[in-house]
Amino acid sequence: MGLIHEHIILPLSDLAKGESTHRHLRMLRRLEAATPAEIDAFQRQRLRLLMDHIASQVPFYHEWFAKNNLKPSDIQNIKDLRRLPVVDKATMRNIGIDRFNAERYDPKKRMNARSSGSTGEPFSFYISKEAYSVNMAAKLRTWYQAGYRLGDRYMKIANGARHGKLKTLQDRVNRCVYVPFYSMGDETLATILDQIERTRPSFIRSYPMPLYLLAQYRNNHPGYSFTPRHVMTTGSLLPDAYRAEIERAFGCDVIDSYSCEGTPNTYETTAHDGYHVTDAYGIIEVLDDDGKPVSDGVGRVVSTDLWNLATPFVRYDTQDLVEVRGGRIQRIMGRECETLIVAGGQRYMVHNFVGFFQEDDRPTKRSVTAYQVVKRKSGAITFRLVVNEQYNAEIERYIVDFWHERLQVPIDVELVDEIPLMKNNKRLTIIDE
Repeated sequence: MGLIHEHIILPLSDLAKGESTHRHLRMLRRLEAATPAEIDAFQRQRLRLLMDHIASQVPFYHEWFAKNNLKPSDIQNIKDLRRLPVVDKATMRNIGIDRFNAERYDPKKRMNARSSGSTGEPFSFYISKEAYSVNMAAKLRTWYQAGYRLGDRYMKIANGARHGKLKTLQDRVNRCVYVPFYSMGDETLATILDQIERTRPSFIRSYPMPLYLLAQYRNNHPGYSFTPRHVMTTGSLLPDAYRAEIERAFGCDVIDSYSCEGTPNTYETTAHDGYHVTDAYGIIEVLDDDGKPVSDGVGRVVSTDLWNLATPFVRYDTQDLVEVRGGRIQRIMGRECETLIVAGGQRYMVHNFVGFFQEDDRPTKRSVTAYQVVKRKSGAITFRLVVNEQYNAEIERYIVDFWHERLQVPIDVELVDEIPLMKNNKRLTIIDE
């Protein structure tokens, strides 16, 4: 089954769509045995091509090279890249996305794309079909390392139905059990878990939050028994408490991956020895607030996409924070916008609040089912909580006193019926008004 899907069905799909996932999957699998020197040589080759391209075809960089007396040949490696400016979504919007699009790029070789909008501000750009193919191959390679082969049954759980007959046909051919949802109430959770029991997928893929809600429900409702080979998470933050709940519920390993517009797929292996970057796709820099490289500590992900020549992302500040040790990413910390900064510049990350509400020895673990932290314009903090019958005035006082002592600002609690997921399957933990 796997050989037929990989060597016949995938190439035919590429031919029909003008893509090249099969060819680039073979390339990435060959590069698994490459030495660091060979990977460095591969990146330098792609970087030379990219610099020649943006200097001649991308208006923003054409002007930058001219104004700063730079030539494409001056940028040979990651150190040289630091001679180019860091840009972010706001920069590209303010200057105009057209200034970052390649002129004379064949429209037949590019696709429309958009960011997921996890900050509430999605934006549109182009991605070349080749870059899309390499990125898809990188994701497949991640799954391959976990034992998946094309043709294995897998389940994708996502917000909203599939649109179009082609997508439906692809799901059928690829043995994908696509499960849409529109809310995550008990009835929906039970329905999805029943479908998992019935279809028995080898792999389950979704964003961490829907999987965490499924895991909570399954752990509280004995009777579900099917165990997939792996649960694969992507698209948003996977706190340790979420991972533990999912692994306890499904009885298998959780393998996380990270990517966003312009970044190489960055993924765990079954060894769980940190996150591996698909170096053949792009270059990741981790920088501090002064723009200096971070080898140990927390910094921002700044990425250079070596393949997307339609709208090149060069030194693109993703606004994502990661923790690195010895130069390797150990933990995805979350969006910089999802960081609570209080007096004195102290930062509280999503992980701080997940730990508080989900640690076994806290009363909040048993009484609060969902939460959101809102920093008001006044500086006060509101905790929006969805609670159950175990919640009481004593627990509320515990929450208020605990966080007032640490944050030294007014704290209040707002009880709500629901904190809905956004359309992109994410739920903001921290909102700064």
